[in-house]
Amino acid sequence: MYLHDFEYFNQLILQKSFSKVAAYFNVSQPTISSAIKRLENELDTTLVIRDRSHNELIVTPSGQQFAQHVATILNEWRVSKAEIERLNRQQLFFGIPPIIQNSYFAKIAHALQQRQMLAEITLVEAESSILRRRLLAGEIDLALLGTITNDNDPELSRTELGRSPFRIFLSKDHPLAQKKAGVYFADLKKENFIIFASSFAHTEAIRIMARQNHFTPKIIFQSHDVNFLMNMVAENVAITFLSEVATPNRDDIISIPILDEAQPMFITSLVYRTNHMLTPTQQALLGVIDELYHH
Repeated sequence: MYLHDFEYFNQLILQKSFSKVAAYFNVSQPTISSAIKRLENELDTTLVIRDRSHNELIVTPSGQQFAQHVATILNEWRVSKAEIERLNRQQLFFGIPPIIQNSYFAKIAHALQQRQMLAEITLVEAESSILRRRLLAGEIDLALLGTITNDNDPELSRTELGRSPFRIFLSKDHPLAQKKAGVYFADLKKENFIIFASSFAHTEAIRIMARQNHFTPKIIFQSHDVNFLMNMVAENVAITFLSEVATPNRDDIISIPILDEAQPMFITSLVYRTNHMLTPTQQALLGVIDELYHH
């Protein structure tokens, strides 16, 4: 068997056509047929059946089962290639969502610079859901992820760094700015919201609060840029609902707590693939983060 045999079979399951798969890989159709025959001989089973009378390809139960394993094998191959490539470049790809970059990475970066390690780190900025997919695809090595639930995915190793409540952020000129002790979410029923569209955790958290209080928030605008969102809030266009970690260092925006007893928490965790063998640089980074947040 060859790796190409797996690739041909995987594509055959997707395209259901020998000729289309041959065209996809720019090889002859007999090449695809021979590959499938090799796999069937090795497994002593029939993987696919050609129904020529109906011009149809039928995937047998054995073929369906094997397809699941082939998809895993090919994904592991892609992940391993990406990891080896980064090892050869001696570069660590570290994912971080913009919403928590200022709160967490500035402190981490200072510690890395003291150890002359900062130049070995390449930051990858994206929302947590995207970073999680890129971790599983082997495109990045480690990431800080923000969630509102504990993700027990066996493919990922997770170390919780901290939990932060959600707060309401508004202009210092907004009438609610006087309620520094906090507000109940139900008190916001008539308010206009702008929300941070690049965070599943934040959009899900506001949905949870809305469901608990039996109203739909009036969302008038969404932004993928938290700094732009804060500028809109400062101009008193609307209020926003964000984790405490997003608190800006500016005096034209007020943040006030939410007094509801039941409310989600924003969980920040350090995450990497369970089967990933940590390099000395990655182990050193984990040590730095552990020293900063668990001592």
